[in-house]
Amino acid sequence: MKTKNYFLEGTLLKVVSAWIVVLILAGSLSAQTFNSDYQDGLIYFKYKDDIVINIPVDEDKSVDLDAIPFISALKNNFSLKSLQRPFDLNNDTKLLHTFRLEFDDFSKIDQIINRILENPEVEYAERVPMDRIYYQPNDTLYNLNNGSSNWNWHLDRIKADSAWNITKGSPSIKVAIVDNAIWALHPDLANKIVLQRDVVYNTNSSNPPNTGDPYTWSHGTHCAGLTAASSDNSIGVASIGFNVSIIAVKAANNNNPEGITGGYTGIQWAANNGADVISMSWGSVGGYSTTNQNIINAIHNMGIVLIAAAGNDNVSSLHYPSAYANVISIASTNGNDVKSDFSNYGSTIDLCSPGGSNTSGPSGLLSTTFSTATYGNYDVMEGTSMATPVVSGLAGLILSLNPALTPLEVENIMKTTSDDIYAINPTYTGQLGAGRINAYKAVSNTPYPPTAHFSTPVTTILPNTSINFKDISSGIPSQWEWTFEGGTTSTSSVKNPTGITYLSPGIFDVTLTVTNAFGTNTLVLPDYITVTSTPTPYIYIAISDTVPCITNSISLSDTSLYNPDAWEWWFDPATVSFQNGTSPASQNPEVKFLAPGTYSLGHRAWNANGMSSANFENLIHVSGAVPDYNLTMEDGTSEYFVLWDTIKSIATVDARAAFESNFGIHMQGNSSPAGWKGAPSTTTAAQAWTGNRSFQSEAHICGVEASGIPYLVLSLDMKQTYSQGVRNSWFRVLVNGIQIPDDHGVMDFNPTTAAEDPWKRLYFDLSAYTGSAFDITLQGCCRFSDKTSGEGDNVFIDNISITNTTITGNKNADETSVTVFPNPSIGIIKVSASPIVENAVLKVISMIGNTVFTKSISARDSKIIQNLDLSFLAPGVYSLSVTETGSNKQINKRFVIR
Repeated sequence: MKTKNYFLEGTLLKVVSAWIVVLILAGSLSAQTFNSDYQDGLIYFKYKDDIVINIPVDEDKSVDLDAIPFISALKNNFSLKSLQRPFDLNNDTKLLHTFRLEFDDFSKIDQIINRILENPEVEYAERVPMDRIYYQPNDTLYNLNNGSSNWNWHLDRIKADSAWNITKGSPSIKVAIVDNAIWALHPDLANKIVLQRDVVYNTNSSNPPNTGDPYTWSHGTHCAGLTAASSDNSIGVASIGFNVSIIAVKAANNNNPEGITGGYTGIQWAANNGADVISMSWGSVGGYSTTNQNIINAIHNMGIVLIAAAGNDNVSSLHYPSAYANVISIASTNGNDVKSDFSNYGSTIDLCSPGGSNTSGPSGLLSTTFSTATYGNYDVMEGTSMATPVVSGLAGLILSLNPALTPLEVENIMKTTSDDIYAINPTYTGQLGAGRINAYKAVSNTPYPPTAHFSTPVTTILPNTSINFKDISSGIPSQWEWTFEGGTTSTSSVKNPTGITYLSPGIFDVTLTVTNAFGTNTLVLPDYITVTSTPTPYIYIAISDTVPCITNSISLSDTSLYNPDAWEWWFDPATVSFQNGTSPASQNPEVKFLAPGTYSLGHRAWNANGMSSANFENLIHVSGAVPDYNLTMEDGTSEYFVLWDTIKSIATVDARAAFESNFGIHMQGNSSPAGWKGAPSTTTAAQAWTGNRSFQSEAHICGVEASGIPYLVLSLDMKQTYSQGVRNSWFRVLVNGIQIPDDHGVMDFNPTTAAEDPWKRLYFDLSAYTGSAFDITLQGCCRFSDKTSGEGDNVFIDNISITNTTITGNKNADETSVTVFPNPSIGIIKVSASPIVENAVLKVISMIGNTVFTKSISARDSKIIQNLDLSFLAPGVYSLSVTETGSNKQINKRFVIR
């Protein structure tokens, strides 16, 4: 009977000859055929704990078959192949009494077990479960997006960004990914992997083999990226573990990427080599193994957190290792916190985590892969296998705050801070564990040695006044001891003492000691409370808007205590203008900012007792633009352009949108484009901009300050792609909400090539809107998301410039002028050119330099307003040029035809 050789371990490879290896690899390796739930030809047996054994064990953990008499007696009858004592974890007594027997005649496994159990010194003999990786591969990238969410929807769901404000993890905390293989050279993993091991072939490489389908070998690499891919590194994906390190353990033989034959050997190796957390996205329903439970117990007793996938069969059956004691069992949820349609459930589940679903919405999790997919070495997978490394990364964050926590304490933190999801999963009440993990609440409630700190509303008070104290210590204290010098009362043991009264003038210390299970810390703030009958102003201010547009004014208010009667305000930088009669000396001034950027604010206030001052660093963030304005996005942001998207669209800054640079704006549609009005080749502009609002995305700048600038041009690099038709991808530019054409008169842009358009530079004349402030919107309307159908429907924008293009030439503005109105127009315009001393030629020139209209005028004609019908021209930006004969004086004016 030909079978897939899951037992090809390093010891076997040392003893078989080369030609046998060739025959094995060349034969049928389709699947295990005797019992798919167990590894063929393997048995665990264990001596009783009180039996003293003295059996020689080689360095490779092999044992001679003749070293154990009752095994030697079975050797010939049952074709025994090899014997090992595979587990010596932490010199655990139970594991040192455990052996693994390998044999060829798979059908006689029950006979061999019964014969072994005849020996009174043997405690048990059992089959070796067959563990497999658990994920639901997504054959396409449909359902990648959840409305306007990004590819990190699973991180958004567990509030990872808020958790990172507390801790981004420590590289000293190591999470072991024990899986089929981990590609250690992946650019998002290479700097995070601190140790590698192949426990099947006993090498120091976790990389997949160069045979077989790279996607099927990507499971472990995908899990590693979800746990601890390099984050904030301008490439690829972010991970919940952020800065934690990875131990990469390959536990599959090179012939079967789905069989984790070395799983328990792998977790033992990880435990012996410094792992703090072990992530196991694999398992079996082959039944309980006492040997594997003993291994789990020994690792748990070393203080290592063990986390395992619950399985993807949508059943409540026991699944191992997730159902073992001392293992945190993880079920999967989708983007709406509903149990994933594939996820197991039941009484042994401890927690849920985002893992995707097979239904509409977020299908899977995007992470690192060995295969080169549509997104390079990144692809989407879904399953409890994906949910598990997310929980493992969170465990790494928790241990980064406090490495002294026990596995049970880590588990308890994640359980007690999880979000209850039973209201939306009533069918599974009591079968999804404590809830779906919440990273922010977990790290917020992680105790560690405390650091005392506190605050009060004020520190200067009048005699016979009481104030309240608030504990803001870190580390989650459980006990507080306060001492208030000069106060009544003078001590307190509550967390937030209130009504502490100071009767007499003076300057007094405050002391706080905080304690929790991990330590004690004391803070003494000398001279913290000042009690005086003659206080200077205690500075308080209020601001109407700390993120204004450059076109808007803001109001400042002084609300300082103790009756101030004089004030002073200043800004850094000083590019501000005080409005409506207010000044730097006003109590409540009104201010307008002359340039975008971040402003610091200073304030002084005086009363009869003296002056007080305060500085507020980087307090006000002003958006907008003052020409010349250039946006390259090389810092990975869109600066003052605010991105906006909808339920069916996405707008981001990413590398795919870059033109001769690193970053640009990327607008795209949805992976499930139901509801699109129109067809790939016939969608009209009205359908795109009116009927398909849910597919639109924007980049908007709130204000361009163009006072005193006569000529202004918006230019940008743009490229479009389409999926099934050119009219699935649209782009346009609006000023103050009104659509404008480029210099060729194009209002609505579609891609034109079969694959993807080349980058092109677009120019939009803004002169009709100068003289004041206006806003600009760059708008895309795309049906499919990136790469879901061919190239997908995309708009890429880079290198945005808003440039003052005032034309000087031979123009003498003091002597002559040209007026065009209305501007913009529909092509019927009036022109006034005055004064003209001699005859002149009036020309209308397109933005590409073609003269499209000519008319001669005399000095006498210049006194008459010229009525021109240019409605035959295409919409666009044009230049009207008046050149006087003889003097060669030339006057230019730009105008827009809609």
